[in-house]
Amino acid sequence: MAQTEYKAVVSVPRDKFFQALVRYEDYPKFVDGCRDVKVERKASGEARATYKMNIIRDIQYTLDHRENPDQSGLEWRLVSSDLLKKNIGRWTLKDAGPGKTEVRYEIEIEFNIPVPGFVLSSLVKSSIPSMIRGFEKQAKAL
Repeated sequence: MAQTEYKAVVSVPRDKFFQALVRYEDYPKFVDGCRDVKVERKASGEARATYKMNIIRDIQYTLDHRENPDQSGLEWRLVSSDLLKKNIGRWTLKDAGPGKTEVRYEIEIEFNIPVPGFVLSSLVKSSIPSMIRGFEKQAKAL
């Protein structure tokens, strides 16, 4: 199991970053390893999405998302997966001055197959900064 937290300040307003987060179907355009996302919205502020990713190998998983109505972030929890045992996390967004947002990303992930902790932690930690840059770039384009 790997658990990590990452903070950064991005040069985009909070509402735009939030819009990039909740447009799950756009993830394959800018999230490394994301091959496809199918979204089924259940209600306002909630979504279920199935992801096809390449993390170590091709995997598929479905997450339930809860979007904060004040656009301060979102949380997710694993529903099902062919390879993951656990995937829970959250994005927390705070205003950090004009046109800037403090982004906090937290994740706890565990695979059904043995993956050495140091490998999993390294994989998770090394991918987060580029993922956040991808969201920042996508948010600026909205």
